[in-house]
Amino acid sequence: MAARPKRILLGFDGTYGARRALAAAAQLMGYGSTMTVVRVRPDGASPDETNPLDTARDLLLRELVAARYLERVGDPADEIVALARDIEADVIVVGRRGPSERNGAGPGSVSADVVAAAACDVLVVG
Repeated sequence: MAARPKRILLGFDGTYGARRALAAAAQLMGYGSTMTVVRVRPDGASPDETNPLDTARDLLLRELVAARYLERVGDPADEIVALARDIEADVIVVGRRGPSERNGAGPGSVSADVVAAAACDVLVVG
């Protein structure tokens, strides 16, 4: 039997890629595993009318997965990597945005930046 990650960190922003990442992270959960879901708002961004963490909570409850939910402000990749270090995550799960979801975002990719900087395994879900 393969070992399962114990501490899973999911970066969630409500996009289609993030929802796919949430489904993958839920499947990684095993006995004794914990999941932390983080949403990172960029500096200066105003809060959304609907919080993506509410969506994540609803989706995970349907899968009978308990999690801790956190919101941070700053550079998404930096905040995810810092939180992974703080909670000693075994794996970070993030979604990859499709071209239609990028909405003129800069040339960088949060998932690529997380892969480059993380000290633990990273699962990028397309």
